[in-house]
Amino acid sequence: MSYSLFLDELNDYYKYNKELRPDYKPTMDEALNSVRDNWLVNGKFKELISFILQNWDSGNCDDFMKPLVDILIKDNKPALFKQLWKGVLRNRVEKVWDYLAILKKRYPYFTVEELDKVDLANFNQFSSQEDIRRIVAFKRKYTLEGISEFIKGLTIFNQNEEIIKANQLYQTIFLLQKPAPKPSTDKRAIDEEVFWQLIDQSRLSSADSFDFLEKLKSTLEAFKPTEIRKFQKLLLSKQQELYTWEHWALAYISRRGCGDDEFDYFRVWAVSKGKSNFEIIKRIDTSRLIEVFDEDPQLEDLFYLVEEVYESKTGELMKPVKVKQSKLKGKSWNEDALEKDFSVLCHLFKYRRIESSNTGEY
Repeated sequence: MSYSLFLDELNDYYKYNKELRPDYKPTMDEALNSVRDNWLVNGKFKELISFILQNWDSGNCDDFMKPLVDILIKDNKPALFKQLWKGVLRNRVEKVWDYLAILKKRYPYFTVEELDKVDLANFNQFSSQEDIRRIVAFKRKYTLEGISEFIKGLTIFNQNEEIIKANQLYQTIFLLQKPAPKPSTDKRAIDEEVFWQLIDQSRLSSADSFDFLEKLKSTLEAFKPTEIRKFQKLLLSKQQELYTWEHWALAYISRRGCGDDEFDYFRVWAVSKGKSNFEIIKRIDTSRLIEVFDEDPQLEDLFYLVEEVYESKTGELMKPVKVKQSKLKGKSWNEDALEKDFSVLCHLFKYRRIESSNTGEY
């Protein structure tokens, strides 16, 4: 719930300044930093980590998270330090592989040695006009710098085992060589029972949704490609069961807004919470919803995780998995009337309509 709570406080910040100083218009950085600093003072470190990883899914959050990193080191909180940096680096590494795939298609004979010589002067990471060679060179350099910062912190915490893993990751990105896929050692057929077992087991052993993705990915890599496709079909079928106006209202209220794509990410997140929690969400059981909504209710990466596992396993793109599509069920609603039409949910999630949206990722 950190993302929606941060949005609430951000909205309060803008409203407060508008009432107190009508002529003053704070910048986005000022607003974000103000709420961040308030959370730091109140020790909301876990919540802030969750917001950072959700809002900056490219991993481009160095300036914003630096005060948090400093406090985690100062207060000797290695677990939270690792959770933050692993999430950030996971996003950065993913972008390296994504852009590298594009580079290989356009320049199949382009080498790492040539990449080292690419001039990054005046590189603009936000420009769509940048050359793909410069983009990959920047993403690689940026990710390596992040891993180095991560290792510095791990050294302070004396986390020797983690330092070894981080150094291995550094070499992987430096050489741009993905590790070889795992052999298919799990011989089980993935039916609905096994599907839920895999999700529940991955959830139980995970600290957060990002850790869950890593555990589930590692588990799926041990299955045959045909079974990986079955998992994807069950995943898409289950999230389709929540394709109703009522569940969209739940997503909107809990997230403080929810467009078409975000509703997809909400539904797949609901599946990721495990069988019993999925049923609670499916029933919209208001007596138990809050215990289920213990993190930001969206998980876009799960949509693509299975395809990535399949691709790394076979070296081929996974053909689209077809599931029966249904029309949006239930009674449509208007966001202006949410507090009237869904008063129980609004009270439960402390929802109040936000007058304007002032947030966005850099």
